[in-house]
Amino acid sequence: MERFLAISPRSQFWLFNVALALNILGMVLTDMWLPMVVGAIITTYLSVDALVRLRYVLPMKKEIRELRHELEKARRQLRENDTEREWQEP
Repeated sequence: MERFLAISPRSQFWLFNVALALNILGMVLTDMWLPMVVGAIITTYLSVDALVRLRYVLPMKKEIRELRHELEKARRQLRENDTEREWQEP
């Protein structure tokens, strides 16, 4: 999923969709069916992969990062409460 790091995921999505459209246009306008079909299959995969990454994977990673931060904050707060109890118990 991290193959193309030089451009943003949104730009990748548009790039692959334009490449797919050009492949389909090439299939209609030329007689080179086999290379165009292979190219269309590959760009379809790349387009779907970029769409899934853009719509689902990146927001999920952001949410997981926020949950980890929240969990670490709760753990710190729990440790602080435990140390306060240790000082008050004797």
